[in-house]
Amino acid sequence: MGKLDKIRIKGFRSIKDQTVVLGPINILIGGNGSGKSNFIEAFKLLREISEGRLADYVKRAGGAERILHFGMKETESLQLKACFNDSVDQYEISLEPTDVGGLLPMHEITSYWNKAYPQPYNRSLSTFGGEAAISKGNVQGVSAYVKDALSSWRVYHFHDTGPSSPMKRIADVDDNRFLRPDGSNLAAFLYFLKEAHEAEYALIKNTVRRVAPFFDDFVLHPRSLDETRIRLEWKHINSDEFFDVSSFSDGTLRFIALAVLLLQPVRFRPSVILVDEPELGLHPAAITLLGALVRQASAKGQVILSTQSPFLLDHFTPEEVVVADREGGSSVFARLDSASLTEWLEDFSLGELWEKNELGGRPRGT
Repeated sequence: MGKLDKIRIKGFRSIKDQTVVLGPINILIGGNGSGKSNFIEAFKLLREISEGRLADYVKRAGGAERILHFGMKETESLQLKACFNDSVDQYEISLEPTDVGGLLPMHEITSYWNKAYPQPYNRSLSTFGGEAAISKGNVQGVSAYVKDALSSWRVYHFHDTGPSSPMKRIADVDDNRFLRPDGSNLAAFLYFLKEAHEAEYALIKNTVRRVAPFFDDFVLHPRSLDETRIRLEWKHINSDEFFDVSSFSDGTLRFIALAVLLLQPVRFRPSVILVDEPELGLHPAAITLLGALVRQASAKGQVILSTQSPFLLDHFTPEEVVVADREGGSSVFARLDSASLTEWLEDFSLGELWEKNELGGRPRGT
């Protein structure tokens, strides 16, 4: 899958009109309400559009009034544009509100521009049944490429580690084509890796040991009385006893899910991995290791993380950091650069500069 160069978001929630250039690693920082989550949510919306689930998304989100920037009276349309492969392949869609609070695709374009011509070749797509044309099963050419790319994006949330956490539930053994965004098939996916991708499984196991020295290995077997189902279990080092997933601490369980996400075989990874506040509940040593895993995963893909952790920020360069702020009530995004921080970085780390409010992206009055 090719590289996503940039994304334009116009009229979506707190984002009035922003174009963000993207690299292999993109670390979003900002205060609460700055727009980090809305930026990541725009990727989720594009994926839902590509899968023919626009109407369902709008309904779950509470209608167009809650999705459009300052509502329907302020914003007439929502526009999204994604550019791939040095802008050779492009996709753009405009959504307009209906009288009953829905959103309908009004303009949808795929473009191909090999730069040998002064202008890109644009192809207008015809919508159907209130859903985007890109979601059709028979799209070809650039449209097929774009559909594959958008459908591969996934936004991951591993925050829920309570008693009813999806990661602690019994899963279907065959639910293993990809790691689900909430980790609900973690056991089934790990079982698949153990059986079919031993090198990656061993790497995941050894990485978890660096965070949890008491951990020996996962115990992954279909249930004795129902071989179509599986639940995550594990073995303590120097012991023959088995423990179920509930015996992991919250931080350890979250780290396991992150390790599986970032170390899985490249062929199964999303083209763009998006994770909201992955540092939640992690020990500083685990955060250091997380930074290394992100860098490793970015060698063959793209990663977008939002974080509130200065310690995690310390593991990245200024050019890998995007600062979210509010200006005039709207979200703005700006990428840092080393040149403007040269003198500061002689004495302080990036995380320390953020805490000192020298990078922006800190809570402030209006």
